[in-house]
Amino acid sequence: MRAGHKAYVTTLCFLFFFQFILSGLASASQVQVEGELPAEVEEKQVISGVLTINSIPAAADYIYFDTDLMKYDDQPIYNFTDLDLQSNESHFVLPIEEGQNKIVVQLKGQVPEITEVKQYEKLTLVKYNPKRTGYAHYRIRLTDEEGNSIKESDTRTFSISVPEIEAFRQKLTLIDDSFFAVYLQDMFDRGLVTEANKIADYLIKKKENSFNWSYVIAGLGIAAVSFILGVRTGNSGEEEEE
Repeated sequence: MRAGHKAYVTTLCFLFFFQFILSGLASASQVQVEGELPAEVEEKQVISGVLTINSIPAAADYIYFDTDLMKYDDQPIYNFTDLDLQSNESHFVLPIEEGQNKIVVQLKGQVPEITEVKQYEKLTLVKYNPKRTGYAHYRIRLTDEEGNSIKESDTRTFSISVPEIEAFRQKLTLIDDSFFAVYLQDMFDRGLVTEANKIADYLIKKKENSFNWSYVIAGLGIAAVSFILGVRTGNSGEEEEE
């Protein structure tokens, strides 16, 4: 019984040790970034940076590169200067040579456009892709020869900001009538962006004008009351002197 228990403990320790070794291999590599890869970008913004993958495990046979950036002008998305290798494809698989423990790649691309403009005679529809988050500057994954992941993928993500959307949302906060706010948002979402903005601007201006006029009217009223009281006070004083 004791011998069996001892064998069980030995096997368990071996498994833990083996798992420790594998986890060490899996977490050994790391990606260093030179350049700015912002978390929030705008449409068609050009992004560039240098990625250095260090301490590549000996068990890795391939590196999978993925990005949501688009090709910009005549420049490649991936440029492996040390390997004299380039690629214009957003998805690229690079074989790892034996003994190669570091890879450097220049990443350059353009943020995708999520605004779509369609013209129907005199009507212009502007539609925005509802997906504005979850895009990736890069996704890097190491695998063995059979495609099994050596470690979890290293990913740097970004969100796409559309100033026109943010500006319209700010306008809606200035409209007190909830019905109009919901109605205008629906118009905006359906592509009637220009029309929704015009109505919103009108309602905001009307609100500001009515607000200002109320103060002007109140001020005139106070002035009128003060004038009347002043006249009456003056007249009563003259009567007492007589």
